[in-house]
Amino acid sequence: MNRFALSTAGLASVSLGGIAAAGTVNVTHYADRWLGENDWSIVANNGGTTVALCDGGAYYGTFEYFSYSTSTATSVFGTIWLGLDLAAGDYTVYMTDTYGDGWAWGSFVGGLAVSGDVVSSVYKSLPSGSFTSFTFTVVPAPGAMALLGLAGLASRRRRRG
Repeated sequence: MNRFALSTAGLASVSLGGIAAAGTVNVTHYADRWLGENDWSIVANNGGTTVALCDGGAYYGTFEYFSYSTSTATSVFGTIWLGLDLAAGDYTVYMTDTYGDGWAWGSFVGGLAVSGDVVSSVYKSLPSGSFTSFTFTVVPAPGAMALLGLAGLASRRRRRG
């Protein structure tokens, strides 16, 4: 019978800063009738790199997926879904309305939702005004710690030779 045990005894601490990606972060953009006034950006807090951007209805970034559905309601443009493969860390979302009346038209109020297995779900609307922001944290994928531990164990075993 094969048995496997993983022990962290005697292993040095592990830094997660070098993990390239934690997992897919889902972004949902609920857009009012005036999508061209909806701007947003997602910026990594550790260096200020913009990882995704919506500028007047044009979307920029490296997306895992991108889709949308338009609405027949006159107050709503529709919903845009996109996925980002983000590294572990903190991010800030900046939402603006270039006209200054918020992401709202009629009774509809638009916003952004961030969700996924590696991030706590966050939703923020912009019912009026020209600006709001929020932050979210991407955590390492559950398997990342185990893989890092196994890599350290394998490296340690080889050195003893």
